[in-house]
Amino acid sequence: MSRPAPLITVIVPLPASPTAALAALEALAGLPEAPEHEVLLAVDAGGTLDELLTRVAGDVDVVRVDRRGGFGAAVAAAVARAGAPLVAIVRDGGHVTPGWLAALHQALLTDGDLAVATAVTSDDIATPAVCAPALACRRDALAGAVGAGALEVPDDLVIPAICTALAPEGGVRSVPGAVVRRVSERSAAARGAWKYGAGPELTVVIPTLDATSDRLRACVRAIQAHTDAPHEIVIVDNGSPPQGFTAPVNAGLRAGRGSYLVVCNDDVEVLPGWWPPLRARLDDRAQPAEVVFPFTVDGAMREDFAAWCFGLRRSALERFGVEPGEFFDPDLKVWFQDTDLLVRLRQERVPPVLVRESRIRHGLSETVGTADPSLRAWIDAQILRDKAAFESRHGGGVQGAAR
Repeated sequence: MSRPAPLITVIVPLPASPTAALAALEALAGLPEAPEHEVLLAVDAGGTLDELLTRVAGDVDVVRVDRRGGFGAAVAAAVARAGAPLVAIVRDGGHVTPGWLAALHQALLTDGDLAVATAVTSDDIATPAVCAPALACRRDALAGAVGAGALEVPDDLVIPAICTALAPEGGVRSVPGAVVRRVSERSAAARGAWKYGAGPELTVVIPTLDATSDRLRACVRAIQAHTDAPHEIVIVDNGSPPQGFTAPVNAGLRAGRGSYLVVCNDDVEVLPGWWPPLRARLDDRAQPAEVVFPFTVDGAMREDFAAWCFGLRRSALERFGVEPGEFFDPDLKVWFQDTDLLVRLRQERVPPVLVRESRIRHGLSETVGTADPSLRAWIDAQILRDKAAFESRHGGGVQGAAR
């Protein structure tokens, strides 16, 4: 006997972390059959969830989307596939509770003037609609908003954009009985297995001129979303007073507890599956690399050493540091310290290794870009001093690596 037509389509853009995605799916599995519903999983094209998806094949449908489009593009792609007159959207891999869908469905059915019914979080039954962890609305109305470009906004603004676009259709109201447990990207569920009290596998060091900037927050979000290995992130705010690049990187490396370390500019976006290929190349028994770096997509790329993101084992800190506790040369404050490292690695016949299977995006030179005239003047003057110091060591025939 065929199943009745679904009354509501549940759209879940899955986080790229297999552990976090599995936790979200386990919560979905606890939904009762009523109201009759279908589930559409929006999954980015990176392939990091393929093994997990084979385990749920047949129970849910999968919509593959381009990661570059973000949350809004995932919702748009799924809405085009939705087969029910109503749709519900869960954000950030939230853990739904058994009664949340029925509560949203009932609110839309009983209040004909309601355009958007929004869920609340488990710790705040008065969650504002624009901060909702999930919502439900009529499919045709949402499809119209998609067609008008309403969802072409940053990920954090997709839910507010839906509420704003559909409010003229009949208003927006939160439903206290529709509870979704918001999962922090910092939680154990999102990060994967972690033995409490044990050190992390990986330390990611991020120097920045502004620890409150949107650029840094985007960098950290990408690392948290796409790194399943137990890891820590060391952020060094070096903007007041400006210390350049070398000092904060060296300080972050000294502070790191990981067996592996990655230095990452704050204008880098790591992509799904970025870390395992780097680790595998560092651990290659036949020919282990000392320093590795990923391939930069959609932008400028240096294949000798793209030093805006590179990794190494802890043992390399002492072997290739210029002195104890100083991996980069402290005399090269803003520029040329990575090129100096490249020269030293080549002299040891262990040049940095490009790992093409690891992918990132990079906003070229955003890290040292600033509109502040005094800071800009200091950076420009320091680059000239760094250039002179580098040339005194190695001559003038080596190009400084852009960041």
